[in-house]
Amino acid sequence: MTTTPIPTGPSSAGTAGPSKLLIALIAVGGVLLLSIVAIVFLLIGQNSNGGDPVTVGDLEPTPTVTDTPTPTPTDEGEDDGEDGDGGDGGQQPVDNSVRFTSFSYDAQVACDPTGEEEKPSPSISWASANAVHVYWTPNSNDANASNGYEVGASGNQDDMSASKGPGERYEFPCNHRETFDTTITLVGADGQTVSKHVTFTDVNWGSGGSDEED
Repeated sequence: MTTTPIPTGPSSAGTAGPSKLLIALIAVGGVLLLSIVAIVFLLIGQNSNGGDPVTVGDLEPTPTVTDTPTPTPTDEGEDDGEDGDGGDGGQQPVDNSVRFTSFSYDAQVACDPTGEEEKPSPSISWASANAVHVYWTPNSNDANASNGYEVGASGNQDDMSASKGPGERYEFPCNHRETFDTTITLVGADGQTVSKHVTFTDVNWGSGGSDEED
């Protein structure tokens, strides 16, 4: 009697082979699908951040800017001038006093010993402030309207000549005296007076000649 052998290994292997391959393909497909999903989410995250993804370790704290108040200038050190001390930066007090603001002269005069040349006018000039009248007189006394001539608040020897009238001159009395005095007086609104007195000297005095008979 012939016995037919029962199929063993080959039949079982042929049945199991396709199942393992299918499982492997499914697994590979699942991994690929997950990778694609991960890539999509990564791209979406980059677009929402406007650039490369930033990790926590790349972040640096933003420096805090604190506004420093600008110092406001104070009124310390200013002087309104009312106390009269004229503090630094303050308005200077007004000086209403009668005074000379400038005064100059040449004390030497050179007369012509022969008396043939015109007598020189002594060189003198002045400027003043707050004077209502200015007078000069050819002596050492304070000048006024009675003994002198009125001139402007500023001037020189030419103005003094003009104050004597047409044809008159302010001049040194050559060959009569060695010296010649002149006084200029300022008069304020309240009557206060301030004077400047000078003495001119003829450097040629005694060298000969006299015009006393002129």
